[in-house]
Amino acid sequence: MALPARVWFAAFLCLLPTFALASDRPYLAATNAVADDDDDNVAALETWLEWSRRLREFRFEPEYNFDPRNAVRIELGTKNDRRVEPALRSSSVEVEVKHLFTDLARSGFGSGLIVGVDWDNRSLERQSSSWALGAAGLLTLRPTPDTLVHFNLGAVKETAEGVRTRWAIAAEHEIVRRTTLFAEAGGTAGEERLVHAGVRHWVKRERFAIDLTFGHRHGEPASTRFVTLGIALQDIGW
Repeated sequence: MALPARVWFAAFLCLLPTFALASDRPYLAATNAVADDDDDNVAALETWLEWSRRLREFRFEPEYNFDPRNAVRIELGTKNDRRVEPALRSSSVEVEVKHLFTDLARSGFGSGLIVGVDWDNRSLERQSSSWALGAAGLLTLRPTPDTLVHFNLGAVKETAEGVRTRWAIAAEHEIVRRTTLFAEAGGTAGEERLVHAGVRHWVKRERFAIDLTFGHRHGEPASTRFVTLGIALQDIGW
């Protein structure tokens, strides 16, 4: 990574109190613990739109891999939630870092840790902001050559709230060349629960992908069925 980019990332992180939890697309709750030898001084970009009858959300997520075991990711998002009256409009920034302890290909399992911070600015009856700090342990197994299973377990601390458990379980299977089916479930104790599944197709393997997913969120302010459409650009060299 060039020196200016290193300085930029360091300066950005210093503006935040510490680091939060997002996910590895095409998941919305789960993060994998897979090290790829090609992930050395390369960037990636994920962007997706989530919509349901009364909710629209757009996410933009650049990521930089310093090496196969260390990465930093920034997720920018906007949301228009009409499940409440008046409608809730919000913008958010998540910054997270991931470190892997073991390599799935060499050790038979992947393991790691992710830590991060999430800042959310909301406009309802009045402007307000909130933050959340989180950390989670990661475990990935490969039961068959074309199947991966991911487990996440951690905790999150939000503004004016106590520490709560956060979890996610996910699986993916390559059904044909360059096309993968996946499913996940996740949630935070006392809050929303998520069930989510879909398909990702690599137009150019490990370079450009598109995905279409369907899901159901259970919890406050209302249970919601949704669809997402996303694109991914991987292995962007510097």
